[in-house]
Amino acid sequence: MTSQQTPGRSRWRVAVAAALLTAVTACTGSSLGGADNSGEEIRIGLIVPKSGPYKSVGDDQVAGFRLALEKLGGELGGRPVKVIEADEGDGKATALASARKLIEQDKVLALVGGATADTVQTVYPLLKESGVPLIGIGGRPSTVEDPSYLWSTSWLSQETGAAIAGYLREQVGDDRVWVIGPDYIGGHDQINGFVDAFREAGGKLANPGGEPTWTPWAPTPTTEFSPYLTKIKNSDAAAVYTFYAGTSAVEFVKQYRQYGVDVPLYASGFLTEGAPLAALGEQAAGIYTSLNYSTTLDNAANRDFVRRYSAANDGELPNLFHVSAWDAVLVLDQVITEALNGSDTVATTGTTPASQAAADEATGGLTSESLTAALSRIGSIDSPRGAWQFGPTNHTPVQAYYLREVAQDGQVWVNRTVQTLTTLGS
Repeated sequence: MTSQQTPGRSRWRVAVAAALLTAVTACTGSSLGGADNSGEEIRIGLIVPKSGPYKSVGDDQVAGFRLALEKLGGELGGRPVKVIEADEGDGKATALASARKLIEQDKVLALVGGATADTVQTVYPLLKESGVPLIGIGGRPSTVEDPSYLWSTSWLSQETGAAIAGYLREQVGDDRVWVIGPDYIGGHDQINGFVDAFREAGGKLANPGGEPTWTPWAPTPTTEFSPYLTKIKNSDAAAVYTFYAGTSAVEFVKQYRQYGVDVPLYASGFLTEGAPLAALGEQAAGIYTSLNYSTTLDNAANRDFVRRYSAANDGELPNLFHVSAWDAVLVLDQVITEALNGSDTVATTGTTPASQAAADEATGGLTSESLTAALSRIGSIDSPRGAWQFGPTNHTPVQAYYLREVAQDGQVWVNRTVQTLTTLGS
């Protein structure tokens, strides 16, 4: 998997478009469910990185979303769907402008997306203002205190580090661990999730002053790590723990090898998930990570998912970004069915935002409000990562986290499942 479109992936997208009669295109309003008819079409906004450092993540999210819709015949809850895509860029201003367009101009019933915690944090006030929910499929920040309009099929950003902290404490004993990550809200959540749990387990940091090392994120993410790696190499650290993703992940691992840092490397799973693993190959061998998915998980849903994805992409393997978007489609299918069959399709007596009123008119009684209410009633999602359901507090999956090791499976490098670490979510 890379951020560039392969010939196999291109052929697959053409095939999907033919099967569904019309392709999804960015911000064109084209339909996945056929032509508009009888006011039954549902409009969904898909906001993912189409530019910036996480573009490869956005490509994977779109691919997972489309693959799940193909499986469902281009319908959600038995209704034809129009998916309107928009760019979140690197979050903040670009993401907010895209979300506002999708809600106010395109009159979408719900948003899906958000690769970064920055995006979720930035657009959340707009969700509350409009009454339109977001099904998050990427980084989930710790800063959202009232998640009434936010339901994530991905993860709570602190969890990946928290899941592996106890295990790493057992591996290093009384020795110390050097911790390093990017200086933005998602990086802080990822790193501090590990640090808090590691300290609680009795672990200590090898960093100067006993605090994590932060690398610059703005105006551009750090890709030159030599000053930091020199300090790590000259320290008494028994291991390193980190979180990076995208281009920064690739450069961190490459330079870690180039500078001969000879202590074990542990990380949040995004260090070797998707495009970074494809780019690194053997250089990533032996890295241990924590994440809520691996292609090597042995369950029926994952076998079906991997088979479908690989068949459509010349044998390539999927990753968590595909899974989170795939699961968002399963959630929407279930919740739209629930909303249509329940009493929530009846208009409420409260004040309805203009965007929601427009969506109501276009979807035959199904509203953003009824969809949000139904989200709290849906049950288990039969996911490739293992069955999960939303927790009542943060609206994030209650799910297992796995210890993974980068290893070779035939000619392919994979994140091989080693063991289940813990179950988290709330």
